[in-house]
Amino acid sequence: MLNRRCGRDDDDKNIDPALRSPSKRMRTLYAHLGSTSAGSLLLCSPKIKSYENPILPPVIQTAPSTVAKPNWLLSTPGTGNEPWKMRNQLQEENAVLRQQLALTHQNVMVRDQIIEEANATMVFQKIGLKKINEALHQQEEKAATDRAKLFKGKAQCLSSGEFYEAVKELDEGQKATEAGKEAKRIVRQRRKEQKEEIEREWAAMKERHIAAVETWSTECSQLLEKGAKKKDLPPKPKLGKKPVLPTVEDEEDEEEEEPIDDADV
Repeated sequence: MLNRRCGRDDDDKNIDPALRSPSKRMRTLYAHLGSTSAGSLLLCSPKIKSYENPILPPVIQTAPSTVAKPNWLLSTPGTGNEPWKMRNQLQEENAVLRQQLALTHQNVMVRDQIIEEANATMVFQKIGLKKINEALHQQEEKAATDRAKLFKGKAQCLSSGEFYEAVKELDEGQKATEAGKEAKRIVRQRRKEQKEEIEREWAAMKERHIAAVETWSTECSQLLEKGAKKKDLPPKPKLGKKPVLPTVEDEEDEEEEEPIDDADV
């Protein structure tokens, strides 16, 4: 099974128990799946193919016959009327109970292992079903061609008014798409020019700051030579913040604002 291939972190006593959380187990499972050829198909974004990644069949397991079952009748209270028992009888009874308790512990461990393997299989199946659902969604939402939109899978009368309206609507949609692309191209070009202008302005600001610092340094040296105190020296010029490119929302707000005429004031 899956956990036998990947190993169990619970067997390592050096691992911090706080790391054995459900999220940690999920990340470990995804990491192990990504390292396998079959599991990596479930974690990648490209489309998957049915013959490359078949769905795992359900695994139905029971406790193996080699594991002896305990005598559950010993868990019920005894019906004997004996007021007391001999020491040897109690020792024999305790030995039998310890033996049956060991068998019970063995059965519990086997069933826990079966449950863990079943849970791992369900997680693997869930990932596969999710990828299949995504592939079906992409197939359903696939963009139809212009021919499919016009004819809709059946014969059409090319001289009918409905066909004319469909062609007109299709042309208007194409024009709107082209207009949107052109508007985006203009916005990108304008922002590119604004960015270049900001870079030129920033370079000029740094040059002016360097010149101002040199002038300030010369002035401070002269004042110190004349006996001025350091606390009385003029402050060092600051560079200032770099101009920021306006966001698209701010530009749209500025375009929507109408200019105010002098007659309206």
